Amino acid sequence: MLDLILTNKEGLVGDIKLKGSLGCSDDKMVEFRILRAARRVRSKLTTLDFRRADFGLFRDLLGRVRWDKALEGRGAQDSWLIFKGHFHQVRERCIPTKRKSSKKTKRPAWMNKELLGKVKQKKEAYRGWKQGQVTWEEHRETVRAARDQVRKAKALTEISLAREVKDNKKSFYRYVSDKRRTR
Repeated sequence: MLDLILTNKEGLVGDIKLKGSLGCSDDKMVEFRILRAARRVRSKLTTLDFRRADFGLFRDLLGRVRWDKALEGRGAQDSWLIFKGHFHQVRERCIPTKRKSSKKTKRPAWMNKELLGKVKQKKEAYRGWKQGQVTWEEHRETVRAARDQVRKAKALTEISLAREVKDNKKSFYRYVSDKRRTR
């Protein structure tokens, strides 16, 4: 019971000992340890990998099913369940899955490899300044350079989006919706 109250997994509470009572009370003290997991469990969240999907095979397999015979004399609910079953079987066969990784999170549209390196340099300069390995002036110069490049990259991205809005509306509205989304 103590396990379920104090932790989110079973088996993490251990070394439980009953100690003496508190003063004149008839309640007993309980001493315990919350054990850490032996290793971190990684999330195994998977998503469909549409880049490697074989849509030609997908279309062909769904086209081979004789729907008039498969759905004959069935109601809407039964027909839907049959269709859904066929669809999921074909999807499993034609669209592979991939594991989602938190390392490859979506970066902003303006962030490129060079800019990512500058931001990392800025963080390292701050860490070095805190440890006394880098002077304040060097740290400030690195921060200013990184900030200027980020500003320029954002401005260039917004200018190119505005220039190409008539030809590429989807990217423009995706950028706007990313700006509106709260985290």
